[in-house]
Amino acid sequence: MKVIYGTGKVNKTFRNAVLVIGVFDGLHIGHQKLIKAAVRRAKKIGMPAIVMTFSPHPVEVLHPKRYLPFIVSLPHRLKLIEQLDVTACIIIRFTRRFSQLTAEQFIKKYLAGYIRPKEVFVGGDFCFGQKREGTALYFKNAGRKYGFKVNAVSPLKTGNKKIGSSHIRRLIVQGKLNAAKRFLGRNVSVIGKVVKGDGRGKTLGFPTANIYPENEMILPAGVYAARVIVDHKNFNGMANIGRCPSFKKNKNRINIETHIFDFKKSLYGKEIMVEFIKKIRNEKVFHSPRRMIAQLTRDEIKSRAILQAQ
Repeated sequence: MKVIYGTGKVNKTFRNAVLVIGVFDGLHIGHQKLIKAAVRRAKKIGMPAIVMTFSPHPVEVLHPKRYLPFIVSLPHRLKLIEQLDVTACIIIRFTRRFSQLTAEQFIKKYLAGYIRPKEVFVGGDFCFGQKREGTALYFKNAGRKYGFKVNAVSPLKTGNKKIGSSHIRRLIVQGKLNAAKRFLGRNVSVIGKVVKGDGRGKTLGFPTANIYPENEMILPAGVYAARVIVDHKNFNGMANIGRCPSFKKNKNRINIETHIFDFKKSLYGKEIMVEFIKKIRNEKVFHSPRRMIAQLTRDEIKSRAILQAQ
């Protein structure tokens, strides 16, 4: 999948494409349904399928005081989009100035001016433009004017409630991983590049791969049975999310320390994905290495049992 920052770099290769538009901040099953519908249509008419997404999240720009942790970071989002067989992804930088474009200006400048899609897919509740004036119906009428068809896909629901990122965030914060997994279509996970720590884990007999997630939803602090994806291979392990209360260093920085069972290779500088399967316990302070080792041994036994039962 080709990643394009800004519409100015869209070349003729991607003209007459099937375009799907959305923030897709969680890439949950509702988002996947929309993108898959666009991909199927693109294959049927022999055209590329392109996703247009936005970064940072509009809420982060328009309501900076509102706490909105992401379910996945932008790099993670791109990986998930690529897995849906998308040809290219256009990332639009969302700014206050961009938010002030009218719906007509957005269509004329970004779609008709640069991308010139053959068809556009959006969610049935999609709104865009200044004061969210561009509804799906408005978009359909404007599409006829500018020469492209607009398809509004109805959102997925559970009962009478739409599946949305806000609900999934609440589930994650509450540690309800199985419920979140049902709506995400995958395990709750983070990706990050492994950095060199201070070697405490190795000294204790539990070496860890350390990552500092950026702009991602962080689960409640604690220890989790985890799966780790390294170079497309799955490994079992356990992960600690927190601020390392037993040690004074970096107390204000969230760190994910993952011990991979029966794994001896160095991972420094390598990108890994950590999937959280089940919480084992809360983070706690240890006053001696002996007590920490004893607890980590119990954590490993419990994690192995949980993962073997999956």
